[in-house]
Amino acid sequence: MKTIISIAAALLLAPFTIACAHHSVLNYDGKVEVKVAGTVTSARFSFPHSIYRIDVENEDGTIEKWVLSTEDPRDAERLGFADELKAIKVGDPITVVGWPDKYKKNTIRGHELHYPDGTVVMMRRGNYIWPKDMLAMDKMALNPANIPSGFPTTNTMLSVPDQVISWIKEDDRLTRMAREYADGRAKLIGLESGGVVEFSGIDELLECHTKRDDFTLTVSLDALSGAQRAALDAGSDYITDYNRLLSRWWEQEHESCQ
Repeated sequence: MKTIISIAAALLLAPFTIACAHHSVLNYDGKVEVKVAGTVTSARFSFPHSIYRIDVENEDGTIEKWVLSTEDPRDAERLGFADELKAIKVGDPITVVGWPDKYKKNTIRGHELHYPDGTVVMMRRGNYIWPKDMLAMDKMALNPANIPSGFPTTNTMLSVPDQVISWIKEDDRLTRMAREYADGRAKLIGLESGGVVEFSGIDELLECHTKRDDFTLTVSLDALSGAQRAALDAGSDYITDYNRLLSRWWEQEHESCQ
């Protein structure tokens, strides 16, 4: 029975998860789902991506060469499917579901592995559909000319609490993050009380960013005036969203701390 390829357009509604770092994932089309079945001809479980080449036999007997790209060993281990990737070897029958590369023919980023016995290994789902806010951040942070004209740099003469309060009043998280990144000042916002610093809004896998040198600023709540504390309390959602977006963007497009 000949192997077939099926391509189905599907809007993936799965929650946003964390994409690979160090290399952009914007070249994969997260709105198109591709299913490829064939025989593995080359297997490399390595950095910066694990790569598997697959021969797919069409109905007319011709062979198409496909390339499956997926997580590197570190990320695969962290996400729980390293053993499955390591086990793939030349000669294995394989079926994989993923997203096609927009520019490279017959290249996909996999999110499901299907085995002949019916076992399905779920890798990461939905991670190549970037939310609009992340795309906007990417556009501005990597090309500061796209930051709206006149958007101010932070007044560094202000205390750290008053800097953050000025951002809350400004109420433009994305442009502020892009401006801070362009100015070499991008930092997560930590709130300290009783000697404990908390960074709201950061996914568990990205908490390591709070340990990176020069990537955090800390506001000591115990030392604030009543007016400052009230302003920060009112802006708690701003701080949560700011940390969430900045940590995710940094992990995806700039530097992984794992």
